[in-house]
Amino acid sequence: MAALTVTAYDSTGNAYPVKQITQFSWEFSKDRPYAVLKLSALDLPAYWIHRLEVYLQGESLFSGRMDTEVWEQTASGIQTTLTARSQTASLVDNEAAPVVYQNYSLAQLLYDHGYPYGLSGSALSGGTLSQITCAKGMSHWEFLQFYCRLLLGYLPWVDEDRVLQSPSTAGETISFSQGDYQSFTLSLDRTGLIARLYVLDQTDQYRLVQNRFAQSLLAEKTEYYAPPGRWSQNLTQAAGNYFRQGQLDYLTGKLVLDGLHRYRLGQRVNLSAGTGLDYAGLELSGIRLVGDSSGCSTTLALTDPGAGNI
Repeated sequence: MAALTVTAYDSTGNAYPVKQITQFSWEFSKDRPYAVLKLSALDLPAYWIHRLEVYLQGESLFSGRMDTEVWEQTASGIQTTLTARSQTASLVDNEAAPVVYQNYSLAQLLYDHGYPYGLSGSALSGGTLSQITCAKGMSHWEFLQFYCRLLLGYLPWVDEDRVLQSPSTAGETISFSQGDYQSFTLSLDRTGLIARLYVLDQTDQYRLVQNRFAQSLLAEKTEYYAPPGRWSQNLTQAAGNYFRQGQLDYLTGKLVLDGLHRYRLGQRVNLSAGTGLDYAGLELSGIRLVGDSSGCSTTLALTDPGAGNI
């Protein structure tokens, strides 16, 4: 794992280069606003580590705080295993104060609930909601997503630079042909596609909401849904959340590459497998880097961008 440069820091800021790495994994996806790192090494100091920084081929890959640390006596010495999450984990770890906001702008939302908890910027368009309630028990991330769904009509995600992005954000296109990868798996699952949803409104009547995405795939399923209280006045958005949850996995791909490679969430992937499994425009929705004594690999999770852009 010579491509990795790892530095551990204790609570006083002392730095410890980590060279004897036995296992390594890094994972980041659009499903959560933070990256997760797991690292085992034989040359870490035998006391608590506070923070980790990782570079891949000279480019910053990870910076975050340690969550757990385990020491194990082995034949090779004391092996220390660390798990850590990137700075934006604070968005989900911290509960937001219950409050009713009046004339609350997107810019103010970011200053109150985003930037203090790890976000570095936003690519979203501005706007203002006349009123919104941050309910007891909501994390800053839950409230931020709730606000964006009501104002903008979609759920945002966080990129590798800790910038808030819209679902329609598309990165550069990368192409793979047979021979470029170890393996490729493609799965199709139509069971979660909902064509029509009857949503219970505040008058105890069910209102029909159509799912054009599922209908374009000839889905026929009909369901009835009583949304949680905070969505009771926003039936279309509540239905969108429900549709999205059921259809994210309808088309998924997994591409495994030799070695550790750096790609970015949101990139579009064209694949020519030479066996009829040729696809264009799949979205890179998750990345996992893994290394141990047997070698290193990169796994790319691929999805249909239309499934989540609802």
